Amino acid sequence: MHKFNRKLLGKLNIATALFLAVLMTGGLLGANYVLAANTATQQASTAAATTISVVGKVADTAVGTITFPEGAPSATVSTPYNDVDTVSDAQVLSGTVSEPVVRLKNGSGGTLNVTLEITTWNGTYSGFVASEDYELVVTTDTTIVAVASALSADGNAASVATGIGITTGAYKALYLELVLGSLAGKSDTSTLTILGETP
Repeated sequence: MHKFNRKLLGKLNIATALFLAVLMTGGLLGANYVLAANTATQQASTAAATTISVVGKVADTAVGTITFPEGAPSATVSTPYNDVDTVSDAQVLSGTVSEPVVRLKNGSGGTLNVTLEITTWNGTYSGFVASEDYELVVTTDTTIVAVASALSADGNAASVATGIGITTGAYKALYLELVLGSLAGKSDTSTLTILGETP
């Protein structure tokens, strides 16, 4: 009888321990569930105006493509042209008669500050473009001899808030320049997007 009682107590202790273990596990899971239910991730975004258009040097015809002519590896290419004015009227750097590659026109109802964004030039061939620079000036400025403001320091995707505003219906002249990487016999593309932000 004494042995029987000892076995029974042993089984009861095991059953009690299992019950407590299940109870504790359930309690912990319950606590985890409560913590997960009272937290949330927040996300927000704002849209930038797309009412700044890229147009030709003279006409308000929309430009679809800007082409940088072929250059030697590691060369600086400063004579891009657009598909409206064509290669016969490429960008010119000069102290007296400089001409941009395109103009930017603000077609919105208020002044907009310009942001320039490009996708990576190195999407197909890593290191194809070493850097890209820009200048954004008033259209009456014909003294641009150098393009030195960094658009992308390494040819990768970049976004640059220029801090330059364009008033309603007005224009700015955009100059672009590429420094090629060391790869030879290659070509690549990038997308340039012009965005506007209310000052």
